[in-house]
Amino acid sequence: MCALHLHRHRKDYILVEAAGRVGGRVWTDFQDGFLLDRGFQVYLDSYDQGIPYLDLTKLDVGYFSTGAYIQGSSGRSYFGDPLREPSSLLSTLISSAASPLDKWKLFRLAQSLKQKSDEEIWSAPEVPTAAFLRSLGFSQKVQHGFLAPFFGGVFLDDSLGVSSRLFQFLYKRFALGRACLPRQGMAAIPQQLFRQLDPQRILLHQQVAGLEGCEIKTESGMKLRGRHVLCAMDQPSAFSLMGWRLEKTHSRSTRVYYFATEENPFLDRPALLLNGNPEGPIRHMSFPSLVQPSYAPTGWHLVSVTTRNDISGHVTEMNEKTIALKAGEAFDINTHHWNFLRSYHVLHGLPIMASMSGPGFMEIREGVWLAGDYLTYPSINGAFQSANQLASHLLAD
Repeated sequence: MCALHLHRHRKDYILVEAAGRVGGRVWTDFQDGFLLDRGFQVYLDSYDQGIPYLDLTKLDVGYFSTGAYIQGSSGRSYFGDPLREPSSLLSTLISSAASPLDKWKLFRLAQSLKQKSDEEIWSAPEVPTAAFLRSLGFSQKVQHGFLAPFFGGVFLDDSLGVSSRLFQFLYKRFALGRACLPRQGMAAIPQQLFRQLDPQRILLHQQVAGLEGCEIKTESGMKLRGRHVLCAMDQPSAFSLMGWRLEKTHSRSTRVYYFATEENPFLDRPALLLNGNPEGPIRHMSFPSLVQPSYAPTGWHLVSVTTRNDISGHVTEMNEKTIALKAGEAFDINTHHWNFLRSYHVLHGLPIMASMSGPGFMEIREGVWLAGDYLTYPSINGAFQSANQLASHLLAD
């Protein structure tokens, strides 16, 4: 992203990438006619930092519904946004996931956050999200039945211990926009960025082995020197390159399992299905092929099942047969006809951050800079924003 921003103003850059393609954690595999994103991923059309570079029309995105299905002790219900999805009014009103008072509070919170600038949100008092929700008077019922299942998946943190600033920022984004999937999978996002760069200045399959001053050396023996070196990678990789030691894990991992089925989905909306029961290994399930038919070949549907992390923050390790069985139990459905495709364990799914002070980047020594969502806030938008901020700073300098 830094390279793309700089490309529009200068030509003297080189992008060095260890993998054989760009995109990092955002990628899609093609298997047997199915599109499999590496980890459950979506893009919010209300994200603002990618606007100068991404064309959602050309990405041909398909949209999730504005609400979500919730599987609770009293059955399954659809909890939506009647202002944007009028057909969801009745189902939302009768949903047992929240009391009438909680529903009113959720509506008021959304309207309040829409009126706030991002600067106000990032400078607001900061407490854990769970404490913030309690301070607003939300009941335990809606916290456990809707907010924790939904935002626990967004943050990869079922305890909702993340910053209230991040919660408010993303709640606002969900209230303003919709989650979507590109027709060619999430990999289409970095691919669209890639096509805006000079391919002669992108070196793939080049693992950086060392960094001295502003000179990098690759494992193949190549040496490159620049006025500035911008390290855009996850925090553990960046710290390893610098020779720094992380005393503890600073990333949350996640695991997604993909299955194929010829059965028609039992959901009548392209929405996420949340597990409102705090017990069990399953976090949520979806049918990406309901959002984007291109995710599955004709006559088939793709099922995505994401597991919860255990109390230590590690992903739940189970074989695919057990996961299918547990998903069936969690959502009261028959999964015996599912065909397993593949699972992904994303080790550094999202960075763990004690505080969310807003956009940022870091100069660790003269001419050497770090950028990434671990310096802003965990999301694609956070990665864009970190890179935009750093590139603007360097160009102004």
